[in-house]
Amino acid sequence: MASFARGSKIERIIVRNPDDTKDQDLTLQVGPMSFYEDIIDASFHIEIMISDVFGWLESFPIRSGSKVYLRISTPTGVIDFSKKEEPLYISNIKAAGSTNKREVFVMQLESKAAFTNHLKRLTKKYKSSTNEVIKEILTKVLEVPETRVKDDNIEKPTNKIEFLGVYKRPLQTCVGLAVKSVPDNHSGKVPTKGGSGMFFWECLDGFRFKSPDQIFDNAKKNKDDVITYVKVGAFNALDPDNNFHITNEPVWNNNHNLLEKLSMGQYVSRLGLFESSERQHVVVDRDSLAKHDYNADKDGDVLSNSEYFQPKEFSTDPSRYMLLVKDNRLFDNSDEQDENSKTSMEHVEYEARRLSRYSALFSQTLEVTVPLNLQLHAGSVINLKFPRINIDKPSGGENNPASGLYMIKTLSHKFGSEGDFTGMQLVRDAYTKLS
Repeated sequence: MASFARGSKIERIIVRNPDDTKDQDLTLQVGPMSFYEDIIDASFHIEIMISDVFGWLESFPIRSGSKVYLRISTPTGVIDFSKKEEPLYISNIKAAGSTNKREVFVMQLESKAAFTNHLKRLTKKYKSSTNEVIKEILTKVLEVPETRVKDDNIEKPTNKIEFLGVYKRPLQTCVGLAVKSVPDNHSGKVPTKGGSGMFFWECLDGFRFKSPDQIFDNAKKNKDDVITYVKVGAFNALDPDNNFHITNEPVWNNNHNLLEKLSMGQYVSRLGLFESSERQHVVVDRDSLAKHDYNADKDGDVLSNSEYFQPKEFSTDPSRYMLLVKDNRLFDNSDEQDENSKTSMEHVEYEARRLSRYSALFSQTLEVTVPLNLQLHAGSVINLKFPRINIDKPSGGENNPASGLYMIKTLSHKFGSEGDFTGMQLVRDAYTKLS
């Protein structure tokens, strides 16, 4: 079995000059590289250190805005931005130091969409379903190749949000639409377990628009396809399973601040909703299926990544109150009302759930490092197995309550002289029990 941490090959790193007339090959001058993805970031980021012994930075020259063509092959996949129509662009150049014989600098790279986001604006009225709007913004406004906007990565929510562009930036608008989207595991006025709100982000292989509900549900339905990593007591260099062993000591970051959780309405919150068209005031509590039934045998009743046992004394009454205005006919000037002419503002009814869901999802994080694996990306789910204290190897997922499915919130692929590794910040499903 090839070593994931040693099998990478940098095939090409070529920079174009600002006039887009000449190429300069920097492949042999490359130092450490880092690739970053995050489910709350609308673009990925790359940092490449260059040890320049020829003075190309000034003489070529290399400048912000220059195109970069990159290709790296690994045992788990290929990072390929070598095609003429899909280059990367330098967003910044940071000097790292120099001597009489060489100059060291870091190129920060982004995809083209990160730059056109500041050059393009939304000017029309949008009234399709949110997933269709996002695909239109990416392909028509930002001119992202369709190969980077795959249907499998764009989830369809249940609600439609009509809005006017009014010169908004495209990527920020997509992030705002994700926050207001209601996943399809909700049915009418009675949502099923889970929470409102979705995420919009960019990975190395394209854009994604998904809800944590569907991400975890798909992982549970297809457990055989989920990559499993094991924490072992002693790392054996000759073990053929090393590619799927955790290489560092896991680091848990927990938020135990009860006052902060109460101020955010993480446990129970209430929404006062004024419907302007109906002249009615409605109070919407976070629905009962999302509240905490203290019977831990019920799936979905425990915010597992917050605390296994919720403070019952402080979780019975709402700790956060909000007021929103709902107008279902915001853009409708017709005399006759119909479902096609109404603006769907169903998302405001889920505002309390969305805030609670996001708060709970990120209240506990886990940081681990594994041998480089390009099959992993921000938003994917992995299965972790931990031994109990003073036990060398786990024999099953139930040995340690920390074992189970985790979603990758933040990911970093790092290529360096000591090996190639993937570092991850993970979160647990906020509506699934531990173990």
